[in-house]
Amino acid sequence: SISSDTLSVCLSHALSTETEEIMGLLLGDVTKRSDGMLECRIWSVSLHQREHAARSDDRVEINPEQLAAATVEAEQLSEELGVHTRVVGWYHSHPHLAVVPSHVDVCTQAMYQGMDSGFVGLIFSVFNHGKVLPGVPTGTQVAVGEEGTMETFV
Repeated sequence: SISSDTLSVCLSHALSTETEEIMGLLLGDVTKRSDGMLECRIWSVSLHQREHAARSDDRVEINPEQLAAATVEAEQLSEELGVHTRVVGWYHSHPHLAVVPSHVDVCTQAMYQGMDSGFVGLIFSVFNHGKVLPGVPTGTQVAVGEEGTMETFV
């Protein structure tokens, strides 16, 4: 689940530029429910500026410095709120594109899920002018098979 305030921040960030993708990291916690399923709760974000050295306007990357900064933000939130907070996922925009994850998105998601099975990804499809429902987030989980095959769940 994601708080409405956090969803609004993500959507506002996604709508901040029509010409390039944006990204941020999601802060919250992942717990195991009584039925064994993982539950991800998101209550904050760590906003990130694009690096000028980014390869292209339609790609975003999480660099180690951004991840470290988000981890520090999560630790500070843990102290302020008295609730365990950590980096639980990422989000980015697809301006003028469908919400379907690209091959790069799927690989990025699979890499982070390999380190943390509860890691989530959200994509905000914006500025589509009626092609799809703008601003509707889609969650992405990736299943990696025994032979390295990937299946995306949207």
